[in-house]
Amino acid sequence: MFRRRESKTVVFMGIGGVGKTTYIYRVLGIAKAPRVTRKPGVYQITAGDTLLYLVDTPGQYAVEVAQRYYEAIKTFGTRIDLVVYVYSVVDPPTLQALWEIENWVSRYPPHTKVLLGNKRDLAEEVGVFTEGDDAATALGSVRLYYTSALKDEPEELLSHLVENL
Repeated sequence: MFRRRESKTVVFMGIGGVGKTTYIYRVLGIAKAPRVTRKPGVYQITAGDTLLYLVDTPGQYAVEVAQRYYEAIKTFGTRIDLVVYVYSVVDPPTLQALWEIENWVSRYPPHTKVLLGNKRDLAEEVGVFTEGDDAATALGSVRLYYTSALKDEPEELLSHLVENL
């Protein structure tokens, strides 16, 4: 008997340079180094019985990311199952930019959200670490993960998504 596979859409949000594309590439097992993205990228991966669509929203500034989010809304509608906010733990303005992005995103029906503080490995090297606890609470008591898209195992990175769907 053929069983229809469930599909879920995960949208990554954050300004340029926080590691969204690197995170997605690691989850997918893509070895090449990401380059600056100009258009939203949509990638597929199977996790158990679920087909995941991972949407990479490019943009150097919050308003650009919000515009790309609107493009994703046009494509996927309210089928967006998870919004992943990403910031760099070594760059506090990337966390602050999420407030502007959230202002735009919150205009649509609410979605499950998580917050990723990325570049944990770099923070250990340079001794700078921006905690996201207050931001996670302000975004609606979302789960917060500190990651290294470059060094964490792909299975661990994927688990952060799957357990929130």
